[in-house]
Amino acid sequence: MYLGIGDVVRDRSDMAVGIVVGVTRPATGNRVAVYVSGDVGSSTVRLSEPYDLDLLARHSRPNSTGRRVLALVALALSVLAAFYGCLSAHALGADWLLMFLSGLGGCTAVLTTYQWCSRLTGPRRFRV
Repeated sequence: MYLGIGDVVRDRSDMAVGIVVGVTRPATGNRVAVYVSGDVGSSTVRLSEPYDLDLLARHSRPNSTGRRVLALVALALSVLAAFYGCLSAHALGADWLLMFLSGLGGCTAVLTTYQWCSRLTGPRRFRV
């Protein structure tokens, strides 16, 4: 299971709902630190086994303006790469199917690069 800081989880042992605040790796195995709010004024951080937790919701921030602009630039570059791939295949005398596949390959190359970069700079998930 992959968990990130801020994810909402439920402990199966007593059905308490909490927020993941960290992951520890003591000698006995992985433990997940969960912030659980209790009665009035009594909140605590408890360590739970990963297999005792159910994921209820993922924490994700909305995209910033910079990421939105970068996504639009990547989309524009992928359309240009597809167009250039189609024109290059047509100039070499290719059939329509090869032109289409060449354009698809150019578009996929740009969008895959963008997706890899966004995963590298995106929120971190920990395998527990």
